Amino acid sequence: MSPLHRLSLFSQGKEESVKWRALTEEHARDSFENLLFSVCRFRELTGTYPQNITVVSYDFKEDRFANLHRSAIRFPESRFFYAGTPATSNAKEAALKGEELVRMQFSRDPYGCRGSLYHKKLKRDPFHRSIPYPNGCPEIESLFRYCGPTPYPGALPWP
Repeated sequence: MSPLHRLSLFSQGKEESVKWRALTEEHARDSFENLLFSVCRFRELTGTYPQNITVVSYDFKEDRFANLHRSAIRFPESRFFYAGTPATSNAKEAALKGEELVRMQFSRDPYGCRGSLYHKKLKRDPFHRSIPYPNGCPEIESLFRYCGPTPYPGALPWP
């Protein structure tokens, strides 16, 4: 067997492994919900909360996810990872400007439950689909309902 053939078999096995470990979450209306709903979806599918979280998104969103959203759900920084991909150069300047505004809004409203962030969420769900969370995550039900400028004060299932 040639080294190239072994490499392709390894790659195929790795992709197959990821396929069975990957999950989707289809109800989030903003980046904070993307993180929170994904944690709940993981709990629904596996019966446990994640030990580690890796977010894959554009590199310019790292600060928002790694600091603002992670802090809002009080997930341990040492177990949170971010893999950023670069935005295309022709769109990057506009994206950075938009990101600065969104980051500022989330710093004032960490849960996106008031003002412009809340209204943006409503516009992203014009058919008023029901969100199935937190039905499968009773341990964090009150986190889903929390709306405040400071971190959620209740107990959480991750240390």
